[in-house]
Amino acid sequence: MPEIMIDPVTRIEGHLAIKVKVENEKVVDAHSSGMLWRGFERIVVNRDPRDAPIILSRICGVCHSTHRITSTRALEDAADFTPPDNAIRIRNIIQGITCIYSHAAHLLVLAGPDYGVYGLAGKEHPHELELDVEKYYKLLHTTILPAQRMCHEALAIFGGKVPHHMTTLAGGVTVTPTPEKLSLAYNKMLEVKDVVGTIYNYVHETLIPHLIEEHIETVNLLLSIGVGVRNFLAWGVYPIPEDNYRNFLEGGVIIKGEKRKPDPAKIVEHVKHSWYTDESGGNPAEEIPPEPQYGKPGAYSWIKAPRYEGLPCEVGPQARMIVAGKYKVLSPYGASLLDRLLARLEELKLLVDVIPDWIMSVKPEEKVYSEYKVPETGFGIGLWEAPRGALAHFVKISNYKTERYQAVVPTTWNASPRDGNGVMGPIENSLIGTPVPGNRETINVLRIVRSYDPCLACSIHLVTPKEGIITKEAVFH
Repeated sequence: MPEIMIDPVTRIEGHLAIKVKVENEKVVDAHSSGMLWRGFERIVVNRDPRDAPIILSRICGVCHSTHRITSTRALEDAADFTPPDNAIRIRNIIQGITCIYSHAAHLLVLAGPDYGVYGLAGKEHPHELELDVEKYYKLLHTTILPAQRMCHEALAIFGGKVPHHMTTLAGGVTVTPTPEKLSLAYNKMLEVKDVVGTIYNYVHETLIPHLIEEHIETVNLLLSIGVGVRNFLAWGVYPIPEDNYRNFLEGGVIIKGEKRKPDPAKIVEHVKHSWYTDESGGNPAEEIPPEPQYGKPGAYSWIKAPRYEGLPCEVGPQARMIVAGKYKVLSPYGASLLDRLLARLEELKLLVDVIPDWIMSVKPEEKVYSEYKVPETGFGIGLWEAPRGALAHFVKISNYKTERYQAVVPTTWNASPRDGNGVMGPIENSLIGTPVPGNRETINVLRIVRSYDPCLACSIHLVTPKEGIITKEAVFH
């Protein structure tokens, strides 16, 4: 039985290894391995809790704003504190712009080259798609990078700088939303809206009809692979003050087709197949900061295995848009590789359409900050949505210091290894049955993995242990 190792998976954030076993040109087994040690939660222990949002925004260089906002929400929850409405509006704008540039980067730069200009490679490889490098290079420099720059410029107006904005803190935000700043941000996002609208219209009016007419085999393939666990989790995001703080994208969990409100108390992180001590697992509100145990028998990843009511859940744009009722799945299987891509595109279009209105809803004459005091003792949860999916930060405060901290991030859900019951994580599950032509061509495996937009920097935060850098190669068991 052929065994294929892809290490590292390229065009993602961080170091991910994928091992698959192939039989009769299909994947029959899969392992997903994060290859760096996680440790950010240990850094913030015994510090002033207000240090956490600053430090933990460094978990990732893409969704830095998201971690800062989520950590801030956890601190405010611990003090039973609600920031001013204007601060909520500005945080929504910061988060929305973060999601826009992240989605655009994924669709056009990270995953996009896997699909090229959608021209078939030939009869011998009917499901391969060629990349016109010259056209792609032109698109990159005339459209993709300028749009990314405009997003960063608009985000910097509200965040002070990009990456790792500095204005969100417990109590609200520190930016002064003058009419001039709002007008400048508004006009920049209108430019981004035009760019995204052009791409969106091309996909729906030209590309998809062309694929259906000329390459229906490819369409059917993309709708039948990468289905995954079909359990979906989203915490909800963008509370709207004018709508009684209802989330613009409502949260929820769909387990075996049944939708209900999500409850973080139902999360358990398994570590049987992760390089952590057994004591490092459990419910995030109670478990200790992660203790590394490299070489642990049976383990093969630095990622934990979070489960909701004992089951793996997919998080991310497909999950978020399905839960919020904003996307109708095309695949008869209830999810797919193509649906995961299209849901991301739909969310991108949804956000570029609404963010100019959010910018104009900010009221320059209203306050953006109220005094926040760290409680002597308290426990708080920050629930939010990163571009890649459900994000939760848990903080326990004792004697005005951080006693315990946990972050359960999107890629921890999606790229998790098997749990204590041997159940695969979402990416592992999605790979089963994937066609591997000639028992060696892995393009479909890579397309599925990249469709989740893995961020290993988030799921397995890198630090240097006191004993020195770990240099041993990963070993699969």
